[in-house]
Amino acid sequence: MFNRKRYLSVSLLLALSMHAAAAPAATETDLTAEVDTQMIYPVSDFVADWSVKNMRLSPNGKNLVFTRPYQDKILLTIGDFEGSTLRPRVNIPFEEDAYPINVQWATDDRLVFTLRRKAKVSRTKYYAWSEVLMSVKSDGSDIQLLRTDGRGNGSLRHIDNADVISLLRDDPDHILIGKSRRRNWVQEYYEGAIDDVYKLNIKTGELSLYMKGPKISHFKFNDWYADHKGHIRLGYGYDRKGNSVMIIRGRGEDDWKVLSDNELFEEGKFIPLQFGAGDNEFYVLSSLATGRMAVYRFDIATGTLGEQVYAHDHVDVTGIIYSYDKGKVVAAEYDEGGAKLEYLDEEYGKLRSLLARALKTGFSLWSVSDDDQNMIVLQGDERDAGSYYHFDAAHKELNYLGSRLPSLNPEQLAKMESVSYETRDGLTVDAVMTKPRLSSGEPLPFIVMPHTRPNGRDSVEWDRTVQFLANHGYGVFQPNYRGSTGFGQRFRALGRGEWGRDMQNDLADGVEWLIDNGHAEQGQICIMGRGYAGYAALMGVARDSDLFSCAIARDAPVDIREMLKDQNALKDDDEDYLKVAGNLEKKELASISPAQLIEDIKSPVLLYHRYDSYYDVKHTRKFAKGLAKANKRFDYLEIEELHGADLYDADQDDQRFLELVEAWLLKVNPTALMKEAGKTGKISKMPKTTNSNR
Repeated sequence: MFNRKRYLSVSLLLALSMHAAAAPAATETDLTAEVDTQMIYPVSDFVADWSVKNMRLSPNGKNLVFTRPYQDKILLTIGDFEGSTLRPRVNIPFEEDAYPINVQWATDDRLVFTLRRKAKVSRTKYYAWSEVLMSVKSDGSDIQLLRTDGRGNGSLRHIDNADVISLLRDDPDHILIGKSRRRNWVQEYYEGAIDDVYKLNIKTGELSLYMKGPKISHFKFNDWYADHKGHIRLGYGYDRKGNSVMIIRGRGEDDWKVLSDNELFEEGKFIPLQFGAGDNEFYVLSSLATGRMAVYRFDIATGTLGEQVYAHDHVDVTGIIYSYDKGKVVAAEYDEGGAKLEYLDEEYGKLRSLLARALKTGFSLWSVSDDDQNMIVLQGDERDAGSYYHFDAAHKELNYLGSRLPSLNPEQLAKMESVSYETRDGLTVDAVMTKPRLSSGEPLPFIVMPHTRPNGRDSVEWDRTVQFLANHGYGVFQPNYRGSTGFGQRFRALGRGEWGRDMQNDLADGVEWLIDNGHAEQGQICIMGRGYAGYAALMGVARDSDLFSCAIARDAPVDIREMLKDQNALKDDDEDYLKVAGNLEKKELASISPAQLIEDIKSPVLLYHRYDSYYDVKHTRKFAKGLAKANKRFDYLEIEELHGADLYDADQDDQRFLELVEAWLLKVNPTALMKEAGKTGKISKMPKTTNSNR
């Protein structure tokens, strides 16, 4: 893993001087240059488990931990640095169907992590993914199972986990964890509810109550925040109507102050970030002043918004980078056609600029030692899932450690472009457009891919599905339609109640823009998505069959009335009803339901639905029968209920889905590259579908 040709050990100054050297001049003998061709990768290369992940430096920067697959198992590898060379010392193997997640250094010589493993649920025939907290010394010894159920001895439930609230850097023996006190605490854990905070000894497993959460009527807390001394000072959660609530207290105070009854803390307008170095120094995101999220200081003792730290003129700020060594915010994060930083500290900005010149692509500081002298740098962009480097700041030395997906050559993958267009009602919509690497400007077959959640956001970043499609010759278009996150409060609000209406218009207007500007070939534009995006795909062929030549819907709702009924939200004054349907009456929901618009569907449809997905499979079954009865062109693959020890695996499900998409597109909307690959057997075979009518 480590002794590869890509391994480099070179000072940044040398790297910078090397890349500035001029290339040799071309000669007449170069006329027979090698023709550039596109390599088509199999689906398995895009969905493969990352070869290295969870890479973290110890607080003193001397030790490193990461996980990696090895012979159908996951290894937890711990090493140290000998000069500039990583020296793996310990490999801890885990049994099949078990792997560590959320790996953290509690101290310089002890790790805490969650072990996720397959386990049989007591007194049932079912299996589930179990999660338990564990700790281990950096030499691989003294592995401890950390019970958080308070039972000590006795059988362990299939899940026994808790949220780590603070690593208590000043206390090497303990961490703080949060758990629900309710009888249905397992369900509460999955929902993120936390009532109380406990002190957990990571060497012995001893558990003691640290803070009993206040009982406030109809409040359910999801997060507790501890200051740098380990004192719990802020609680954040929701009331029974879904409104955000927050409680705070000063250092050493017992009583909590509730902050939920003014405009500052309204849902979607306020996000707590983290404590700073000062006693009452806290940072938040607030959109109160401009309608866009900006960074502010927040006085944790009084609950008042302080000075603005940074605001962007056009988009929401998404986070901060804080240096405890400097005691200040050194950068603000935002997304404008890709993740970007605004440097608020000159020295930090110079460091990032130096790394940028050496790496020549995007990167993030993945893990940093307490003294900021050792860093794990994750290099990557839209064409590269990521490669890890170790940076020695004192010697300005950068060393390659490993790549996440070494089987994919970034030079063979596609670049993304941030674009924008205007909708029929004058709204400017940002989008991401990706074209195949060797496209020469001609109109292309396109796949429109809305984001899965209606309030999500697509950006210029690594996306394995986008790269898979572009690698097969398709252009990919990802519009950030109204309701998307990141463009301010007003833009988000414009999507409220607009399922199947203005949100759908935004997609159609984006396709018109693609055609009018010569990007997409009319008649070869498919729309594809999961969840809400799958719903939008079906609405696309129902409403705009002149624009969309096919639709692919994965685990999608097909009947809005039935979806709202399943959610106990079929009341026109219910908040969930209003988010979806707005001012539509119940009798009008058919107008935004693909299952009620079958006669309008003129293009072929592919349906893929897991038995246990969020949206009830029975509605998709009924929809498929309706398509068959109306003699529409469609294929439906249903993934049956898993039995016994078989459990849902996201990568396996993605591979099965993308192989189906690959085979189906070859039939209904192929690219020239796909046709050529199909002749040589490089395309997946079409599986037998549950129901089809071709």
